[in-house]
Amino acid sequence: MKTRDIYLGIGFHTDVRAVEIERAIRKFLVELDINQKEVKGLCTVDFKNTESLREVSAKFGIPILLFSRDEINSVNVQSKSAAMGAFNLKGVAEPCAILGATRNNTKCEFVKRKSFDRKITLAVVS
Repeated sequence: MKTRDIYLGIGFHTDVRAVEIERAIRKFLVELDINQKEVKGLCTVDFKNTESLREVSAKFGIPILLFSRDEINSVNVQSKSAAMGAFNLKGVAEPCAILGATRNNTKCEFVKRKSFDRKITLAVVS
């Protein structure tokens, strides 16, 4: 079976703990039948490189890929995001997942976006 290169975009509130991020990621991957080993990057905006995210990255052994506001706002996204009002960003999870895939020369296909507890949004492209 051919493995896919999956890029997981993640947006989250600053006070979210590592255990909450980890739980959301595990649940999301199970729902989509994605093996954790297929995930090549946790993709987010540069100012969200928090200790919680670094802890999850280390635990899963998946690198964090960070993107600037300009890079994110250059991506065409399908869905509207609360990040527009709060951070003047078109989004976080969806555009960062797309940027992670394109930065690594993976032909990207948007798969799914989902919010967890209104505090964490995940998007996946492969």
